Amino acid sequence: MTNDARERILTACEQTIARAGIRGFRMQDVASTAGVSIGLLAYHFGDRDGLLQAALDHVTERAADRATHSADATTAATRLAALLCSEFGRDPEIRAGSIAWNELRALAVFEPAQAAAVARSTAAWQRTVHELIAEAVQDRGGDLDPAAAALILTALVEGLSGRWLTGQVTAEEAQVSVREAIRGLGL
Repeated sequence: MTNDARERILTACEQTIARAGIRGFRMQDVASTAGVSIGLLAYHFGDRDGLLQAALDHVTERAADRATHSADATTAATRLAALLCSEFGRDPEIRAGSIAWNELRALAVFEPAQAAAVARSTAAWQRTVHELIAEAVQDRGGDLDPAAAALILTALVEGLSGRWLTGQVTAEEAQVSVREAIRGLGL
């Protein structure tokens, strides 16, 4: 499968979840949206769980890519802010990814296969945040525990994401909150 086809499938998976939620999720809808056969989904991703795990990893990868391409991300602290703030925005892809992430995280409460995928993806994201915090602490000095700070900031983003998706805060308010938390940690 080409990278283009894989990207189309995973984007279609996120869009399908964003449109119908996990309860309305059907692999046939993903195949149709991506313009591929359902057999291609099964061949490359195995089953529903395999496709959902790949979509979860895709959401995480795209957030890291957005942060990497941020024009103002020149220091570890600004890269950290760009990474965490990239979870909120007006772009429909950001919203679809956030909905998919939240739906899959909720599903993980009841499905062990999804719990393992969410744990793996969360650990990767938290490691990235940890590394940026450690670099920022080294740049600025201080005795902040990067692991504890990474847990705090990733949990904050997850909570704000739910509030953003339900209209309780705007993307801008969520981003301001994240930047204030980073500043409050001395970064």
